[in-house]
Amino acid sequence: MSWEGWTENMRQHAAQYRADALKDGWTSEPLSKWEAEETWSRLRRDGFVLQIVARPARPRTEHTVERQKPEGGAHVWGPDGLGIKISLTYSWEEIQAGLTTCNECGARGKTVRFSFAGRCCAACLPAMRKQHEGPRWAD
Repeated sequence: MSWEGWTENMRQHAAQYRADALKDGWTSEPLSKWEAEETWSRLRRDGFVLQIVARPARPRTEHTVERQKPEGGAHVWGPDGLGIKISLTYSWEEIQAGLTTCNECGARGKTVRFSFAGRCCAACLPAMRKQHEGPRWAD
């Protein structure tokens, strides 16, 4: 649905994605009072929710076992609460189209929920349920 990674390149993609979303009218709020809004935030626009993490590498401290790698990621959910698959480059049109795009096969049309926030077409639904909704999956 979304993307994330532990490299400086992914951190840069996330930071740029956030900057582009802000320029395009999204509002931002911090997700922690201990971390800068630029490195961990929730953005909103027209019922859509975008969560960004863009943490730089950090040195080892007395509370960490090793140096922490840079981290970058973006996750988007539609007004219906289902995840939307996105590319590394911000596009409002892509996000809106995600409401009617299967996250598994890319087919356009009506999408349905699987698991907690999965989005797929009716043709992919049996396989997605089998993969993500095992016994007691919602317990």
